[in-house]
Amino acid sequence: MSKVGEIAGSVSREIDVNVSPSETFKVYGSLILVQLAMDIFPEKHYEFKVVKGDGGSNSIIEVFMMPGVEPNWYREEYVVVDYAKRIKSNKMLEGGVMTLGFLSYWTTLRALEKKGNPNACTITGTIDYVVKDASSLPVVQECIDSLYSIMKAVAAYVTKHHRKAITN
Repeated sequence: MSKVGEIAGSVSREIDVNVSPSETFKVYGSLILVQLAMDIFPEKHYEFKVVKGDGGSNSIIEVFMMPGVEPNWYREEYVVVDYAKRIKSNKMLEGGVMTLGFLSYWTTLRALEKKGNPNACTITGTIDYVVKDASSLPVVQECIDSLYSIMKAVAAYVTKHHRKAITN
């Protein structure tokens, strides 16, 4: 439950992909996802490092931004990386949006099989958040827009690599 003035919410986006959910989740559930984010936002991201783990559940990563980009770093934990259910949940620990009035920030990524088509999926991205007050709400839109860009990059990546695997 939120305290007076705090605002809790959730925003989601989804994209259909003509690749199986298990193949798609191989990207969501790995460090390839972080590298894709680095590649599509080169003006923002400088580097990342794994602080703990191998990219699976309970791993912690730090992402560093280019000089002049604020906030200039963040640390997040991959709380759940479940290949059977094809779900990944990340919790922002420090830095990033936590310095912009966020009290809680979770990202959940899923690869859901399209009904009747095991070779296609819907990828979803959800941000669950609690902010101190309404002044932080514009950042939520920026975050979901960035997440959606990453989701589109994942869709393009898995489609390209899936086609290569079929033709080889």
